[in-house]
Amino acid sequence: MLQWTSWTEIARFHSPLREGQLDEQVIEVRRDPLTGHQSIYNPALEGKASILFPPTDMAYLEERIAQSRDACFLCDGRWRTRTPAYPEDLVPGGRLVRGEVVLFPNLFPLSAYHAVVMVGERHHRHLNQFGEKLLTDALAVALDFVRACAEKTPEVRHFTINANYLFPAGASVVHPHLQILGSTQPGTHHRLLLDASRSYRERTGRCYWDDLVEAERDGKDRHIGRIGRIHWIAAYSPMGVNEILAVIPAVPTFLAWTEEDVQAMACGLAHVLDGYHSLGYSTFNFSCYSGPLGEKDGSFASVLRIVNRQNVTPHYRTDDYYFQKLLKNEIMIMRPESLAEHMRRHFP
Repeated sequence: MLQWTSWTEIARFHSPLREGQLDEQVIEVRRDPLTGHQSIYNPALEGKASILFPPTDMAYLEERIAQSRDACFLCDGRWRTRTPAYPEDLVPGGRLVRGEVVLFPNLFPLSAYHAVVMVGERHHRHLNQFGEKLLTDALAVALDFVRACAEKTPEVRHFTINANYLFPAGASVVHPHLQILGSTQPGTHHRLLLDASRSYRERTGRCYWDDLVEAERDGKDRHIGRIGRIHWIAAYSPMGVNEILAVIPAVPTFLAWTEEDVQAMACGLAHVLDGYHSLGYSTFNFSCYSGPLGEKDGSFASVLRIVNRQNVTPHYRTDDYYFQKLLKNEIMIMRPESLAEHMRRHFP
C-alpha cells in the first residue's frame, strides 16, 4: 500500500573540474510515503562530503569543552542550587533524580511543560560514550515526568522527547541533556505526522507505521534491526543527514511504553550513536513523538527520528539553509541503503 516515489533529473553544464568538458550529473529525488517530504541525492557528492560536512576539529572541541566546564551549571552538583524546581504537587522534591540523571524545569519554557534532563555527570561525551544504562535512566525519568503531567493536567496531551547535542545542533550548553515538551496542541511536524497517519488509516483501514515496518523488513535494504519491539530503519526520504527512524508498532503513546521498551530504545540509541561516531560525526538531534495521550484510534505508533548535524569546527557552516528551512527539502549525503548497511555492523 505504500508508494515509494522517486525520479531522476539530469543537470548538464561545462565543468572546470573536467577541463571544460560537458558534465552530466544524475540527481535522484525521493518522496516520503507518508508526508511527501522530498530528499535529493547527487552521487557526484560521494567522496566530497567533507565539503559540506568538514570533519570534527578535535583540538577545537576539547578547547570548547575545557572553556565551558567551569561555568557549567550542571557540573559538580551545581544543578542542586542553579536549576529551577517543579511544584511539589507535580514532582515531589521538585526534580526527578535517577542515578546520574536529573530532570528539572526549563527556565525559559516553550510550552506548558518544558523539562530538561541532565544526561549524566560528565560535561562531554563522544557519541560512542553514551551507555545503554545512562540512556535508559534518561528516557525513564522523561516518561515518569510525562505520566505525572498526564495525571495532573489530562488536557495536555501532546508530548515529545528531544535532544540537541553540541552547539552546531542548537545546544546552548555542552553538557548532554534532553528536553521534554508537553502542550495542548502538537507542534508543526508532529501535527503533520498525526494528521497524515489518520488519513492513511481512514483511506486504507491500516496503520501506516505497521505497514512501514512490514515493508522495510521485507527486503527494502533500509531495515537495520529489531531490539525488543522497536524496529530501526534508515529513512527512505530523510529529513536530515543520516536520518534513522525507530518505530514501536502498536504502541501509540508514551503511556503505553513498558520498562522493556525504554531499555530497547536506549540500547538502539546507543548503537546508532556508536555508528555515527564511527562515521566521524560529533553532533545530533532527535525527536521522539507520541500520539495524543489517551487516544487509541489505531493510526499512530511511537516514533523517533535522529539525525546528524554539522560537526564541531571553528567556523562550521550551517546545514540548515533555504533548501531545508524554506523549501523543506533535504540533501542526502549518504544513501539510506548504504547508511543501513553501515549501521547493521553496530547493532547486535
